[in-house]
Formats: sequence, structure tokens, C-alpha cells
Amino acid sequence: MIGLLGGTFDPIHLGHLHAARSVCVALALERIRLLLAARPGHRAAPVASIEHRWRMLELACADDPRLVADDREVRRAARLARPSYTVDTLEELRAEAPDEALCWVVGSDAYRGLLGWHRWPDILTLAHLVVLQRPGVPLDLPEALARLSDERRVETVPSTGAGSVLFLELPMLAISASAVRAALAGGASVADLLPPAVCTYITNHRLYGVASDPGSAA
Repeated sequence: MIGLLGGTFDPIHLGHLHAARSVCVALALERIRLLLAARPGHRAAPVASIEHRWRMLELACADDPRLVADDREVRRAARLARPSYTVDTLEELRAEAPDEALCWVVGSDAYRGLLGWHRWPDILTLAHLVVLQRPGVPLDLPEALARLSDERRVETVPSTGAGSVLFLELPMLAISASAVRAALAGGASVADLLPPAVCTYITNHRLYGVASDPGSAA
């Protein structure tokens, strides 16, 4: 079983890493791949460049063997001037690992928009979906997606096939990339929000309006 967690990671923060590690434990995965959405097509363009976001992702994963930074969307972006689509990534992975179960991990907020994703029916032929849900927080899904979710819902991800939806309740850190960027721009400390290597990288490259060390309050 291959676990996959995508994101714009603008920047990658401790909330992302906590979620990835928690999924590893919950699904008994040895590793999980973190994939940079180089050019997301469903949201505003990221603040940092593809190259900077990729390097921060590499640094964040470097000290934990469970976390694997996967650059396939970065490489695709260098070849093709179009948005990054989940279905393209899953088709690549399916070709590489035809007998593995692919598990695409997604937050509940992103899952609410599934029916607007590029070629979303094909995604369900390629992978199982693992939806991260905060404990005690009910999902408010559009009617059509709620029906689909009920039809596909499982209690355990199958080790073969695709198309199942597992809702996984996990305690998550209340950190958002937008809040991190705002803190950085305002000169506030983000030492408790970012991996140290990412803090250093942001300082060295003056990302997100940083003018001083983001590991200490201005």
C-alpha cells in the first residue's frame, strides 16, 4: 500500500508533517510520499516559486525516513506549462506500481470539492481516498458527494483495487500555511510552526516578506 499526501506546501509546516506521520501510524504504512502540487489548478497561485517550495519540502522530510519527498509533479511542471492534476500523478504511479493499493490522503475541506476536480471519476478508478477529519467535527458535504461517500465508505482501506473512501478521524495541529505566511510577513516567531531547516531556508532566501530570523520574534 502506497500512501500519498499532496499539497502546495507554501510553506510546508508542522501541521503537514504531523498529518503525514499520523496517517502512517493509522494505516500501518512504513512510508508516505509527500507530493508538491507544482501548479494547483483549483486555487490561487502559490506565493513561493515551485523551486523554493520543493526545496523546503525536501528539507522537511530529510530527517524522517517515513516521509518521502516525491518530485514527479515538479518534473512534470518543467515539461508542461499547465496545472498539476492529481489524476496525472495517480496514472503515473499506477503504471509504476500496478499491483499496489494507492491511498490518496486529503483533508476534509479539499474533499468537499472532489466533484470539481479534473477527471474526478478517473481518480476513483486509480486510488482509494483517505479523508482526514477532525474528531467530533461533522462533515458538511454537498448532496451528490454525500451519496457517493456513503456508497464508497469503508472502515479499513482494502489492500487491492481502488475507489473506496475511508474517513479517518485524527487529532490535527491547528496550523495553516496562510497563517504562517502572515506571521512571517509580520516579523512574528514561527519556531513552533515550521521545521528548523525550513525556517533557516526562508531566512536565507527572504521568502514571504521575511526581513529577520523567523525563528525568533522581531
